[in-house]
Amino acid sequence: MIRTKPLDGAFGVEVEGVNLRDIREPESARALLKIFHEHKVIRLRNQDLSFDDFDRVTKAFGDQRPHFLDHLRLRGHPAILMLSNVFEDGRPLGVYEGAAFWHTDVAYEDPPNSSTIVYALEKPAGGCPTEFMDCVAAYDDLPQAMKEKIDDLKVVHHYGNRWDMDENSPTSAERLTEDQKKRVSNVIMPLVRRHHVNGRKALYGCAGSSFGIVGWPEDEAIALLDELAHHCIQDKYHSQIDYEIGDVAAWDTFQTLHKAQVQKPATDQTDRRVLWRVSVTGKPPIYREETPAAA
Repeated sequence: MIRTKPLDGAFGVEVEGVNLRDIREPESARALLKIFHEHKVIRLRNQDLSFDDFDRVTKAFGDQRPHFLDHLRLRGHPAILMLSNVFEDGRPLGVYEGAAFWHTDVAYEDPPNSSTIVYALEKPAGGCPTEFMDCVAAYDDLPQAMKEKIDDLKVVHHYGNRWDMDENSPTSAERLTEDQKKRVSNVIMPLVRRHHVNGRKALYGCAGSSFGIVGWPEDEAIALLDELAHHCIQDKYHSQIDYEIGDVAAWDTFQTLHKAQVQKPATDQTDRRVLWRVSVTGKPPIYREETPAAA
């Protein structure tokens, strides 16, 4: 029987009574996804997944998308981006400090990510939590005049962290290869996004990769984006997960902001961090024939 208990924070739940190896039938996937879209962030402990298990589970959330950072993908599976502070032959195995800022995963590509799913394989002794912000609650709390002002605005996104564009900084976006830099382009996304499953409105991508507002002077656009971002990252909207080995966690990128912690390169077995991370786009397969709920 599926049970939930709140995470230690403003939102999100820990899901109990689920072995993800058994999530094979549409109804079992539907039950888990209903919890996920309602609570925006979920954590499932003590999972023992094979490569194929994790691959199958992530496909229940949407269409897998190989990450832009192609040099940090898992060998043999382009949809899995490595999150790791381990180095091999002087090269990072995965992203280890390039996500330590508030952002929305892959809002800089079209279509954007709809969900992110991770599986923790190794954990540093000192921990390395991921923090989350509830962008639905943040939108709901805005004054009506602000909602009317922003509801139809379009935002210019491209790869990077607008608060720190120094590629040598631990709080900037992950450093790109020369080839990846050539492929960076602008995409246009709504500032307020209506969720593709539950129909709820949320502030979308107001931190991280958002660099302007269509039709607005740059200074006014950045001022508004900063105002909304700082509104979102108040303590009252905050939760976090410090992964244990065997944890699977997922966050709804249309309803949250998140950031990792700066992590130093591993020096021995006690401080290694290794997670598999999969990005997906679009609706979960079981919802694709259904009509979104009203807001």
